Amino acid sequence: MRSPSSRPRAWSPTCPACQSGRWLARSGMPSMPLATAADPGLRSVAQVAVEARVGSISGLFDYAVPDDLTSVIEVGHRVRVPFGKRTVTGFVYALETVPAVLELKPIEALVDAEPLLPPLLIELAGFVAAHYAVPLDEVIRAILPPRVRAVVRRSVKRRRHSRILRQASGTPPADDIELEPAQQAAKERIAVALGRHEGDVFLMHGVTASGKTEVYLALLAEVLAAGGQGLVLVPEIALTPQTVGRFAARFPGRLAVLHSSLTEAERAAEWWRIRRGEADIVVGPRAAVFAPLPRLRLIVIDEEESSAFKQERIPRYHAPTVARWLARRTQSVLILGSATPSVATYAGALSGRAHLLELPHRAQGRPLPPVTVVDMRKEIAGRQFSPLSRELQASIAGSLERGEQSILFLNRRGLATFVLCRDCGQVRECPHCSVALVYHAAMGRLQCHYCGSTEPMPRRCPACGSRYIKSFGIGTERIEQEVRSLFATARVVRLDRDVMKTVDAADLVFDQMVSGDADVLVGTQLVAKGLDLPRVTTVGVVNADTSLHFPDYRSSERTFSLLTQVAGRAGRGTRASQVLIQTYNPDHPAIRHAQYHDYRGFYREERAIREQYRFPPYAELILATYGHRDEARAEREAKAAAEHLSATIGVLNLGDIEVLGPSPAFVYRLKDEYHFEVTLKGTDLHRVADGLPRGRGWSLDVDPM
Repeated sequence: MRSPSSRPRAWSPTCPACQSGRWLARSGMPSMPLATAADPGLRSVAQVAVEARVGSISGLFDYAVPDDLTSVIEVGHRVRVPFGKRTVTGFVYALETVPAVLELKPIEALVDAEPLLPPLLIELAGFVAAHYAVPLDEVIRAILPPRVRAVVRRSVKRRRHSRILRQASGTPPADDIELEPAQQAAKERIAVALGRHEGDVFLMHGVTASGKTEVYLALLAEVLAAGGQGLVLVPEIALTPQTVGRFAARFPGRLAVLHSSLTEAERAAEWWRIRRGEADIVVGPRAAVFAPLPRLRLIVIDEEESSAFKQERIPRYHAPTVARWLARRTQSVLILGSATPSVATYAGALSGRAHLLELPHRAQGRPLPPVTVVDMRKEIAGRQFSPLSRELQASIAGSLERGEQSILFLNRRGLATFVLCRDCGQVRECPHCSVALVYHAAMGRLQCHYCGSTEPMPRRCPACGSRYIKSFGIGTERIEQEVRSLFATARVVRLDRDVMKTVDAADLVFDQMVSGDADVLVGTQLVAKGLDLPRVTTVGVVNADTSLHFPDYRSSERTFSLLTQVAGRAGRGTRASQVLIQTYNPDHPAIRHAQYHDYRGFYREERAIREQYRFPPYAELILATYGHRDEARAEREAKAAAEHLSATIGVLNLGDIEVLGPSPAFVYRLKDEYHFEVTLKGTDLHRVADGLPRGRGWSLDVDPM
């Protein structure tokens, strides 16, 4: 056994990023099955990504291929190999014939008769490992469902059948819908690209309810008729049975779903269905980008701007970026669909990196709902202290009188967002994290939304003993209480993480809205996407400012996107509807442009700010974070890393790359560890990849969102 430390980190010869020089290779890695070496001075060697978290930069180790395996072993095979004093499993990443100089430990056995991972997924894993600077075994762990990695046999028993799978297999067939002229034009342009097999990328910018999904369905029908397969990625919160049902109705029996609400056995069973070619369309959130589809021809990413497509834990990949590589490699067409594309994606389309298609009007001639901005400063001045303004209350009352429905959006859970002593001013914080505890009435306790720790609501201030301790701020629980208080006969349901105690909880809430058994839906961003509710005529954004002032360069973009998407839940039927946005910052660009559904206006202002301060798409970012229980050590390690990176940049004369920090992380203390961040900002950051800090305590986030 030898760790190929002289080799690049999971480089692949077919990876465009590697070919273009973004991640430099020092030696090639053949990805074809091995040929027997006739020369006795040569030896067959396999590079194996071992399933043992040993802190290796690449995660790859060299092993000798025994003579009896030389003619059968292939890239993607799962093997047993000696690793120290134990035997572990691993995956063959590359095979080559090299001079028989070094003594290498041999592979002990093949685990499976056939390669578990097809060559394409091995190449894809190599790209992800290289681009996001993570060991290859971590990527493979993300690609394969746990039950697939753990079980050799393909037969997987299901102990229950999740509702979303029942929807995927049991929806009555539906007829095709005739496309409107704008939809048909978009479909025809993409159909031409499908025939060319050149890996084209399209940005389909269409307002909410413009019929983007109908275009996807029409294109999928053509792909399947030609013997191809399709992949549809949606944000997880938008992956409801309602969404899945639309695809299943058009393609009965040909759909597979990959979703976090499935049991491990169900995920494994769906993965094997896809691997065996028994499903032609895969629908799922970000992890579905790794689905083993051998005849892939079309990739659709709906609501491509969503931060849900960025994995928050290792490997921190961005599904649309991975999908771009996949489209190039398989010569498939990639469609990025959205009413509010990310600034980076829209800028790329304008510069020619993607073909821009526009759907500027709603389908069936329906108008976009009018949006009213309510200045909450005037409400306070008028001594109106309810979290629901007088205008919003009147609109809800009107919808109730007419037998219609309302949605109230607030992207914050709980009854109160912090608890404060009015004598000494102390805010109750989590003992393990540097964040305020949130009061949840249903639990009767304070809870940390980061580590999950709880404590009872104190009757006296723990610091000074005062009885004047009170909860402040508002969350979805408080809004639910307020609606019930104002409208005693209203049937109110709430949808946030607190009520999702079972995997089908969200679906049951949606069913109540669809059937008309609920009048008002209160929720977090779970209500912002994936809902088509024709009875909804009032949409209220309780506080548009919750995401506006985060220390994040994308906070304005996120706010504009959320407001536009939430507003898009209104006016989907034939009845008149309205949207009310409550804010203390009515002149902020994100609020101003959301009021008029003005994406281009918002893009122009935001693009100018990004260019001025060199944020994506005008620069790349890498965030390196160090965490340790010793605060002084955490700061010391981060400072040393920043100095090392600055020195590396100086030696290489890379004046266009900045090192920012170290600085405390947004959540400075998390689970009893102190965190400091070092940020790299510039172009072609791969040039300093070798100087990135690694090892215990460090985490890297390439292209953070």
